[in-house]
Amino acid sequence: METPGLMLKREREARGMTLTELAKVTRIPEASLMSIENNNFDEFPAEVFVRGFLRNYARQLSIPAEDIMQAYESWIRQQTPRAIVNEITETNTESKSLALTSKEPVTAENDDMPRTSFRFAYIAIILIAIASLGLSVLFVGNGEAEESDADFSIQSTEASESPFLISNTSEGWIAE
Repeated sequence: METPGLMLKREREARGMTLTELAKVTRIPEASLMSIENNNFDEFPAEVFVRGFLRNYARQLSIPAEDIMQAYESWIRQQTPRAIVNEITETNTESKSLALTSKEPVTAENDDMPRTSFRFAYIAIILIAIASLGLSVLFVGNGEAEESDADFSIQSTEASESPFLISNTSEGWIAE
């Protein structure tokens, strides 16, 4: 089975293009193109970048993108078991070295990181709720009017006139 990087590299070289030329045309960094050709897809931040770059690379070389994507899918299926085995081996090696260097044994009971972060979130939510309730009572009050508020009520009497009379006519607003 031919890898997607090898297929693209072979086609690029057959067309006489350099990586620098291809990088200018596709706007993919030259280092990323080299990673694609070497099948180093783990160097990309997310798989969406790999897929987009592969399609763009294939489109520029006039290769059907479906062929490259099928080769990539096959390559991924072949690499997945190896990656899992390597990850398990690395994890076991790290836990053994941690157990040798730490004074307390490494167990699942010691790993209380998620509980601590949730506890912090609950406390933060409760404090925010209490603060907002307190501020609403402080600024809104109890809803009853005080006697001193009666002085500011507007009373309409015919005897009281405004010193500024403004009326609206067909010609616009006029001050009288």
